[in-house]
Amino acid sequence: METMWSVWFFILGAVLASFGGVVGYRLPKGMKVMGVERSQCDNCERQLKWYELFPIVSFLVSGGKCGTCKKRIPIIYTVVELLTGALYAFSFMKYGFSVELLLACSLILLCAIIFVSDLLYFIISDKVLIVFFVWFLVLQVVFEYRSWLDAVAGGLLGFCFLLLLAILSKGGIGGGDIKLMGVLGLVLGFQGAFLTLMIASVVGLIVGAIGLLMKKFTRKTAIPFGPYLALGALGTFYYKLELLNFYI
Repeated sequence: METMWSVWFFILGAVLASFGGVVGYRLPKGMKVMGVERSQCDNCERQLKWYELFPIVSFLVSGGKCGTCKKRIPIIYTVVELLTGALYAFSFMKYGFSVELLLACSLILLCAIIFVSDLLYFIISDKVLIVFFVWFLVLQVVFEYRSWLDAVAGGLLGFCFLLLLAILSKGGIGGGDIKLMGVLGLVLGFQGAFLTLMIASVVGLIVGAIGLLMKKFTRKTAIPFGPYLALGALGTFYYKLELLNFYI
């Protein structure tokens, strides 16, 4: 039974990630998320058929290319769908049917949307952040999954720390990152917000250093910070105590 539910959660995660990819792709371009605008090829602008919209499967069947112009489809969407599905299944196996599972699935979907939009366009949509902020606030009111003091302290730590960093670096941190960290802090609490910032900073530093060594980046190359915050938030959510013990 657990295996069956894990498969269902994998499928659910992949489907929601597919929708999240649409959100992350359309909002920065000012397109409608819901409505008559069906997904289309970025190159020839042909609207995709219904059977071309299945997460992961459609990409594999098409060989990763548009059926009309034969241009390669960005693999980032399929990777996000695969990872999101895997994380949904992992979350079910770790938490079962619980408040933690609901929080995990919500957090994963937020991170999937942020990953796509920030990596492709260097934009973290205020609309997305508002929706998830309200949703996490509702969950906090209904379930009170952490103390209000801890939730507020986490949100303030994340928001204020990156705001201060943005001021000191004269714009080195984007406003979207600042607001995103405020939302993540609400979910993760004070210690969780601290760990998320540390993980994101270390991973970002490593990626930046590798990019410089390989001459892919220069010191002035803009690097999206949202994906690193997403990675830090998910790692903290799953393994907060282990990470705190390791840090100490």
